[in-house]
Amino acid sequence: MSKIIRLFCGLFCLMLIQACAYHNRIPRDIFAGPLAEDRIAASVLVASDKIAQKQFVLKDYHSSNSVHSYKIDLADGSLVATADALATLFEQVEVNPSKYAANYDYRAELNYTVSNGKTDSLESIQWFGGQPPLLETRVAISIYDVPTGKLVFSMFASRQNRVEMSEASAVTQRVENKGKTLFLPVTGPVYSQQFGSDLRYTLTRDLSQCLEEIAQTLEQNKMLFSGGNSQTAQNNVE
Repeated sequence: MSKIIRLFCGLFCLMLIQACAYHNRIPRDIFAGPLAEDRIAASVLVASDKIAQKQFVLKDYHSSNSVHSYKIDLADGSLVATADALATLFEQVEVNPSKYAANYDYRAELNYTVSNGKTDSLESIQWFGGQPPLLETRVAISIYDVPTGKLVFSMFASRQNRVEMSEASAVTQRVENKGKTLFLPVTGPVYSQQFGSDLRYTLTRDLSQCLEEIAQTLEQNKMLFSGGNSQTAQNNVE
């Protein structure tokens, strides 16, 4: 009987760990800016194999009763959003591996990272409670002329915000912090899913705002792409 109980407890713990894990992605349709007047008649490849960070991982240790894990896939949604942002200015923009760049006029590379703002490491971020975790979103887009390989324009934008926690996240977090282990099978999964949604929302919002800022800067400098590509400009590159 004791073996059965141990097996049951082991399976229960495994199910609880899985239930306290959240995995999602940045949505694709986050950028819907207006099209610029007289878009540039040129094609742009957004290099799908040049992105710096493919996932963001947060480990949540706020409760002594459980560990919550959050994983957000960054690559697909951010690349599509970047293409949508560039499409407000260029007539043809597609996401493809850089080996196909010869079929386009320009190649765009996205450098999108999310960190806690305190370290250059892109490894898993740990949070031990208190204020919601601080996230720093950094977005840089570099556009190269394909025939010459020269950098035509580079743009940078960043945001630094704490995860915007919902009331549902705050309530279930308080229950766990009070050591209510009895309710953990219910509060654990509920908290993980709610806080995961809050995390995803914050990342999506900050990325969208960065891309909007970059698109505006690009439109203000569209003359760089209208007649020859010998000029090079950089904007807010750190």
